[in-house]
Amino acid sequence: MAKINGLKIASFNISGGFYIGNEETEYLDREAANSVDDRMLKQIIDTINNEKIDIICFQEIITTKEVKYIEQIVENTDLKFYDEYELSPCNLVKNSDCGIAILSKYPITNTIKELFPNPKLAKTTSSGNTYYTYDKGYMICTIDVGDEEVKVLTHHGFPYRRFNSAPELNKPVFDFFNAVISKNLPTVVTGDFNAENFVELTEELSSKYKRTINDITTVDGKSFDDICVLKDTEFDSKMIKLLSDHYIVITTIK
Repeated sequence: MAKINGLKIASFNISGGFYIGNEETEYLDREAANSVDDRMLKQIIDTINNEKIDIICFQEIITTKEVKYIEQIVENTDLKFYDEYELSPCNLVKNSDCGIAILSKYPITNTIKELFPNPKLAKTTSSGNTYYTYDKGYMICTIDVGDEEVKVLTHHGFPYRRFNSAPELNKPVFDFFNAVISKNLPTVVTGDFNAENFVELTEELSSKYKRTINDITTVDGKSFDDICVLKDTEFDSKMIKLLSDHYIVITTIK
């Protein structure tokens, strides 16, 4: 498996490009924003350029074409190659859809996209509204870095806690994810796992990979975001707080 010295990979859940921090309103009942936040877009572009990021994986990124969120990042950074996977309506920004995306400085030669089995969780809030889990999924991009091939997987896990559930109560989702990793053996596995115990629930990750972050990555103290590399890989890692309710996590392969 390829080990690309100096390759810098990032992962970031951007909350639709607009984080609404009103903790007095139940999360599922929060009013959606009218538009994405250009301040966050500028922060993302500046961070990619200042940190010299080679590959970045996004979760909850707006995929609605009229917004041109991904296109603006591509136009203003060296990350000219990208693929995206639209997953669901964005509950954080009105009249928009969101999903996952991978942007790269190097050519993307192949992409696999697939939905996770939806556990169909439901919750009725104090407002009387009932909400259901949106579809989530993963994508794997094969990227040519010089004469080496790198497979980067990113994904967005289901927000179990928002529906009074827990990752360990949704084993079929993790069994499916485990089979995906076993079949494809990505060089790097990134994403918002929405589970602090995701390694324990995913045998392939626990046996073949190691976490490079393994720290609190959200403003409410959760360790949800990570970049996992094969166990023989050396790395440096860091986190940066931007406007999202998640930190951007960055790993440099040594």
